[in-house]
Amino acid sequence: MKIVSVLILEEAEGDDLTNKTLKITDFGLAREWHRTTKMSAAGTYAWMAPEVIKLSLFSKSSDVWSFGVLLWELLTGEAPYREIDGLAVAYGVAVNKLTLPIPSTCPEPFGKLLEDCWNSDARSRPSFTSILAQLVAIEQSSLFEMPLESFHSLQEDWKLEIQDMFNELRTKEKELRSWEEELSRAAAQQRNHEEVLRRREQELAEREIDIVERELNIIMRQLYQEKPKVKKRKGNFKKSRLKLKDGNWISLPSGFEHKITVQASPNVDKRKGQATDGSSPPGSPSMIPRLRAIRLTPGEGSQTWGRSAVYKREEFEGHKKKGRTWGPSSTQQKERLGGEDR
Repeated sequence: MKIVSVLILEEAEGDDLTNKTLKITDFGLAREWHRTTKMSAAGTYAWMAPEVIKLSLFSKSSDVWSFGVLLWELLTGEAPYREIDGLAVAYGVAVNKLTLPIPSTCPEPFGKLLEDCWNSDARSRPSFTSILAQLVAIEQSSLFEMPLESFHSLQEDWKLEIQDMFNELRTKEKELRSWEEELSRAAAQQRNHEEVLRRREQELAEREIDIVERELNIIMRQLYQEKPKVKKRKGNFKKSRLKLKDGNWISLPSGFEHKITVQASPNVDKRKGQATDGSSPPGSPSMIPRLRAIRLTPGEGSQTWGRSAVYKREEFEGHKKKGRTWGPSSTQQKERLGGEDR
């Protein structure tokens, strides 16, 4: 319901509107009363109640809200929320933060009626029967004794007051849009900066791996150039010893040494904790350790490298601890020698 949808049926001569019939048109949002209270079509936000904007829930109470806007148009001769963005109006009305301004010199009965029609609680709005009774009471009051010229003069003052309020709203709207654009630009710059840092961190990590790979290649070449020092086997090995009891069991390899290791550099990474000011970009959020390939000395590499020392119990049942040999154990050799002496 809005003023452009209310038409006069009979022809009007001059300003004489006595005994004229008003017709309400534009039922694009109309529905059959007995079927539903909910619709999905969008209307003009300036005339729509909060529950209509949020939930598309139409009722007699939402019509009362729209009638209040229509009454405001008739009193002030202004268009509601002129030159203000429709989506901004919809949001403000939906969250109960925006209503049409009531002029300070507006007669109290009209001002009270407008406030009642725009109550945020739909159940607290007056019925049309109550609205009609209030309008009849206003008609019978001294307000209608005011000369038409005086009312037009008062209406012009209302227009100026309302225009000032709308200008203030438009100024706030522009400020909000400016802040939103500034925040959007700052967020875009932040995303770009984070992407640059991420690519930089990835490049540093790739360079780190490349350097470690080259260091490993150099150390491995040096190790290949050195001939391994193989310890001489103790005792003599004969194939006939394999025919003894448990002759098919040999000791595990031992004496492996850890020759090369890759460790993080013990030095403090200077890339972390650098002081930054407003002109320089912030540091990377994560620290990339400096990896080093290290060739261990004989003392450092003395620890064995292989299977754990914990084995199944049955593997060692009946056998003593062996030394670093490859072949039958010393116990088996003694048993063999004892048999030959006999």
